[in-house]
Amino acid sequence: MAVSTMLQQAAELMAIGMATVFVFLTVLVIIIQLMSLSIRRFFPTKKTTATTVEVVESDTISPRVVAVITAAIHQHRQQQN
Repeated sequence: MAVSTMLQQAAELMAIGMATVFVFLTVLVIIIQLMSLSIRRFFPTKKTTATTVEVVESDTISPRVVAVITAAIHQHRQQQN
């Protein structure tokens, strides 16, 4: 078998394979889109009201929090020695 014939067959096989994959993926995307459309049509989402959360920013840290953190650091350092 000649090399040119083998290369031609390889190119044909590659083209058929790539076309098959392209068609399969295209059909898959179309099917997924149709399923999504049908689910949205038969099971619509309920509209929820937006809730707001107030965030209070504080520049100061309470002395109790500072004391707890300091005690935890001190205890951790004592356990490491």
